[in-house]
Amino acid sequence: FCYLEQLILKSDAHAKVTTLKETREGLDFFFATKSHAQRFADFVAAHVPTQQRQSRHLISHDANSNIYNFKYTIMCELCPICVDDVVYIPKGHTKHLSGAAPLLLCHKVSNAIRLVDPVTLRNYDIPTAEYFKRPLDTVTGRSHLTEFIVLNVEPVDAAEVGSAARHNLPGRGKMTLADVEVARACDLGVNDDRIIVRTHLGGHLRPGGRVMGYDLRTVNVGGISTEQLEEGNRDVFLVKKVFKRKGDRKWELKRLQKEREEGEDAIDDDADMEALRQDLEEDPELRKGVNMYRTSYDGPQSDAAVAGAKQAAEGDDDEEDEEDEDAPEVPLAELLEGLELKDD
Repeated sequence: FCYLEQLILKSDAHAKVTTLKETREGLDFFFATKSHAQRFADFVAAHVPTQQRQSRHLISHDANSNIYNFKYTIMCELCPICVDDVVYIPKGHTKHLSGAAPLLLCHKVSNAIRLVDPVTLRNYDIPTAEYFKRPLDTVTGRSHLTEFIVLNVEPVDAAEVGSAARHNLPGRGKMTLADVEVARACDLGVNDDRIIVRTHLGGHLRPGGRVMGYDLRTVNVGGISTEQLEEGNRDVFLVKKVFKRKGDRKWELKRLQKEREEGEDAIDDDADMEALRQDLEEDPELRKGVNMYRTSYDGPQSDAAVAGAKQAAEGDDDEEDEEDEDAPEVPLAELLEGLELKDD
């Protein structure tokens, strides 16, 4: 939801919101008229797979004047699948996806869910209506990422993985197939456990670098057909490269002003916001939908930001080679001025 929040702010879609309340189940947006609420719901549905349900409740009426006052509610159920999630394709669904593998990686979420098979680079787009007709389950998400050390990278000829895809997927040009030999960072000096993984990140990885991925051998996948998983023989999914990050980020993101009921604790989303900031630094296309503001002071950083910078800086002090050690930064030309994000 953090990226959707930035899209709302950039497009000023919340201009007609009278009150915004934060709850454990989501966010409640209040509008003065039904048309304003419907316009906002349509904006959300245009950017995220959404299922809408509408209801109305009679508030008051005047039988003599035949006037009725209703309170309208539009509930938007968002797709729970996020970028970099491993998605399970049930056996009955594969025929609708041209025989897709049982486990796919979510590459992008917009008005459709875009999945990619990191072994073959085949792409699958699931429209909103199709997803809510046949929902898919998420096997694991970013909270279960494991750090791996890259030992060797061998590019793979695309002809070896079958016929080419019939349609283009945004971002597919950045993907390169390769067989990568990796070892878990926690296993270095403990054992010699190595594994060779075919991945779509071949163009970004080099020996000695670090990469985050899912080790499905250590993830509980209860409720999923183990027979299909064994047929796929995919124990590790590599997701994203690890960069060394500097702790002095010179820009910040604006947030929606939310209200909470008395006694309710604030929802801690610092880790999600830090993940979004890192994604924005790495993906110029993602930055097109976000307003980033230049900070004019050295304010305190969130705990997640400090922890992320510290983790990225540790462990690689003896690697001095390094074209890819420094994380990409946001150019100053893309930052906006005129807003001082400073707490009083």
